[in-house]
Amino acid sequence: MRIVEHCTLLKIVRPAAAAFLAAACCTAAGCNGPASEASGAPGGGRPPAQVRVAPVVQQDVQPEVIVVGTVVARRTSVVASGADGQVDQFLVREGDVVEEGQELSILRMVTTNLGIAEAEQVLAERQHELEELEAGSRVEERAEAIARMEAAKVARDVAARKLERMENLAEKGAANQDDLDDARERAEAAVKLFEAAEAQWEMVEAGPREEVIAVARARRDGQREHVEFLKAEKNKRTTVAPFAGVVVDEGTERGQWLSKGDPVATISDLLEEVHVIANVDQRELGNVQIGRKVQVVIEGAPQQEWEGTVLSIVPRSEWQSGSRAFPVKVAVPNRMVEGSGDRSIPMLTEGMLARVTFTGPKRNAVLVPKDAVIRSESGSLVYAVVPGDSSALPKARPVPIVDGPGYGPFVELLEGELQPGTQVVVEGGERLQPFAEIVIQDDPEQAESPSETSDASGEPLAPDE
Repeated sequence: MRIVEHCTLLKIVRPAAAAFLAAACCTAAGCNGPASEASGAPGGGRPPAQVRVAPVVQQDVQPEVIVVGTVVARRTSVVASGADGQVDQFLVREGDVVEEGQELSILRMVTTNLGIAEAEQVLAERQHELEELEAGSRVEERAEAIARMEAAKVARDVAARKLERMENLAEKGAANQDDLDDARERAEAAVKLFEAAEAQWEMVEAGPREEVIAVARARRDGQREHVEFLKAEKNKRTTVAPFAGVVVDEGTERGQWLSKGDPVATISDLLEEVHVIANVDQRELGNVQIGRKVQVVIEGAPQQEWEGTVLSIVPRSEWQSGSRAFPVKVAVPNRMVEGSGDRSIPMLTEGMLARVTFTGPKRNAVLVPKDAVIRSESGSLVYAVVPGDSSALPKARPVPIVDGPGYGPFVELLEGELQPGTQVVVEGGERLQPFAEIVIQDDPEQAESPSETSDASGEPLAPDE
């Protein structure tokens, strides 16, 4: 054996196994002094180890991951109070089945009702004011305006005739200038009074201006919206169920003061369908496929095995606390059993423990017999068979590996210098020294290959439970 060649393997193996191989090479090279010299003397060497071997194979596998989850209601709502006030009526108890829109609690309404009544009175007043303006002038107002206008017209005509007579007298010298000026002033005043009366009649005939009516209408509409606001606030004082469900927690009692946002009751749906929340490690998320059917096992339920559908993967883990698991939501149709009276009881209820099996996509993998893997604190390794020439025995070469999930009598090779078809030691490897000579024994019960362990349909291997 060329010790230097074997020791060069230290450059290509994983550091975890480097120390182990270094000690082996040192032993083979005679680093242990007299003891090694004695073993190398004629007739003093260790005899070849008797081992059994099996091949590394390549086969289609279908990985699975089993995750523990919790059954939760599809919908749960903490129904809160919409206003401040004292509870006048609390109408439900834990376990009650409620319909959508059913009243849960009612706050005292005395001051609320008084406020609405006052606002409605103001609204009625403003409505009447608007109607009065829109109706225009009354008949009596029109008659009065016409009478004033006709009286002013008569007075204007009388003043005009007196002025005319006075002007005739002044031409004949029968009237002085002062009487003429006085008659002229009275005629002019009568004309102005007539014009004012005519304008007043036109204003009464036209009715209120559009601007005045618009202001009155706006005041009426504003008051109407105020009444609606008060009624909406009143509705907030009655808490109703947001959906049909079961009361699972009471948050208040009659006589208790509630602030806006305080819980009144907690309602879960009728559990006709439940959700299972399972936290899947980020390394296994590739095995979770949205929309795929999954197997759910719930121990203790009247029916243990259920079928669910993957709904979603919540894209956020609790990384602040060090978790790298992501919640996966699985929908499971529930079944009902007859209970007391006419009420049905769901088989699956909130809080039950569930085991969900997620099946990943098929893939091709290199598989190593389980019996070939030697595990230690420094990692895992297998002994690969190095064939000898015509005059030498085969040797066992240590190969560090990273093994993955198990599939029947095999484990998946994630890292390691092993190719399909390589023979590895499956029995007797624990007592081997690196590069020790071995004698391969025939094994009638040699580990079967995946093709032999799979069924005739060629289905890929499933992982171990």
